[in-house]
Amino acid sequence: MKDTPQRSTNPPEDKGGAPDTYEDLAEASKARGGLFGRVNQAFQEALTSSRGTRERSPVEEAGDDPAVTADDLAIRRAKTVKPQRMIVPEGVIIDGSMTSGSETEISGRVEGDVTVEGRLYLGASALVSGNVRATSCRVDGLVEGRMECTEELELGTSGRLNADTMAGKRIILAGQVFGNVATGGILRLVSSGRLTGDIRARRLIIEEGAQFNGGCTMRAPAQRREAPKPE
Repeated sequence: MKDTPQRSTNPPEDKGGAPDTYEDLAEASKARGGLFGRVNQAFQEALTSSRGTRERSPVEEAGDDPAVTADDLAIRRAKTVKPQRMIVPEGVIIDGSMTSGSETEISGRVEGDVTVEGRLYLGASALVSGNVRATSCRVDGLVEGRMECTEELELGTSGRLNADTMAGKRIILAGQVFGNVATGGILRLVSSGRLTGDIRARRLIIEEGAQFNGGCTMRAPAQRREAPKPE
């Protein structure tokens, strides 16, 4: 009988000296000028740059002044932070009011008031049970509370407002409104719009096909008073 060769249980020797760790592989590839070395270098540079400057502690910011409060520190930090866009995605529920100091997009549900110092977009799946205040707003979802915009408000065809609405410069309604609407500028009710409530505006445009059930008060442009002529 021929002897069956025995298989060695020991791992084969590394004849080629191939690196077996991440660090060895990186060094070897860097030495060869390979793709892995370039990718690793770029990754390390991005990681270093993303760390940014070291965050200051409250003790460093306040110093020795005992009069500095948490509100003072928060205001200081808010002035140095660049505005970011806030997003509440679909499926997220916020139990309470929310405030944002920058552009905001909401597709989830907010069970409270929403205050935005900037532009607000309420997606088709957005549900807000409280009042809404923003600089300008586009609504494609549902708002159950009072709506107030300092500049412009646009209601999309899928949008619905269940309370009074007010905007400083312009309102465009293509969805459903159940409440009074007021603006110091132009109100346009497009063909798909449905409004049940009173209107107060300086200028009113109702397109053919739109439905309006309520009263209307037109505000005339402010008259400029001339100074009395000297006798």
